[in-house]
Amino acid sequence: MASRDGPTEPAGSAPTAENGATPESGVPEDLALDDPTAMGGQAAGPSSAEVSGGSAGSGGTAGMGDAAGVGGAGGGPATRACSPARPHAMGTSTVNLQSGGVNRSYLLHIPPGYDGTKPLALVFDVHGYSSFASEQLVRSKWDEMADNEGFVLIDPEGVDKSWNAGSCCGGNNQDDVKYFRDVVAKATAELCIDEKRVYVSGHSNGGAMAYRLACEAADIFAAAAPVCGWMTVSTCNPARPIPILEIRGLNDGTVNISGADADVREWLSNDNCAEDQVTTSGVCKTYTSCEGGAQVVDCRPRGGHDFFYANNPDNYLVPENAWPFFMQFSLP
Repeated sequence: MASRDGPTEPAGSAPTAENGATPESGVPEDLALDDPTAMGGQAAGPSSAEVSGGSAGSGGTAGMGDAAGVGGAGGGPATRACSPARPHAMGTSTVNLQSGGVNRSYLLHIPPGYDGTKPLALVFDVHGYSSFASEQLVRSKWDEMADNEGFVLIDPEGVDKSWNAGSCCGGNNQDDVKYFRDVVAKATAELCIDEKRVYVSGHSNGGAMAYRLACEAADIFAAAAPVCGWMTVSTCNPARPIPILEIRGLNDGTVNISGADADVREWLSNDNCAEDQVTTSGVCKTYTSCEGGAQVVDCRPRGGHDFFYANNPDNYLVPENAWPFFMQFSLP
């Protein structure tokens, strides 16, 4: 597997926030936005196996499809019911847990129609540096997709508004990989979750954390979709080929697009992909021939670090593109 030396920003220049501020220790800072309602639109529904180069609202095709996923299992719902049922009230609530001897928490969102008997997919939506779970939930609109498509959503809470994604961010040393494992274990024990369909997406430092989880927890996450994130671990040895949807803003002044090529090359190596087997749709390139049925998708919509929260020239909406990608894959 590939080995990396650290963040992808140009040497000698610390990344800066879009307001010109330099984040702590030269790591990207996630910005508090004034218009959390800027992101709109709904998914087109499970109509195609193709991953869109834009959102369903921009004329792209967003859908689950019937393609076989990693291990040949595909992304379809599990058929074995939970018995006895594991009921839970719908809506958003805070869940507390102990992880690594530290009191932690996360936001849990249960969609309408959940009855505790039908196993549902689980998606993680990870906030960035200087942000927090409830802010990320408002920004990303993943809860709307969860309600429309019928999956469980978790917005995890970092320590001091940050994640230990490797060499970034916030100076914390907590074991966040263990925290995510503990959250998955708790959620799957208490709710009717399809353990083969657990996915992770995240923004900026949360995107970097999604990359780390792909490297170190590919046994529990079926696919990952880092957004405006970058590889911060020195060595990546995933337990299995894991599908990756990499999303980077072309005009990102915080996590510079110049580092995207190296991250894509690393995942092509990690997943043993044929670099000449590639299709292009809209703003995305999909490497379709990877070991174990995985894919690596490289999407570069126009816009800055917060493109899918605010200024979004390509109308590229993360849930509307990440969810159809996720649904193609399940654990072997």
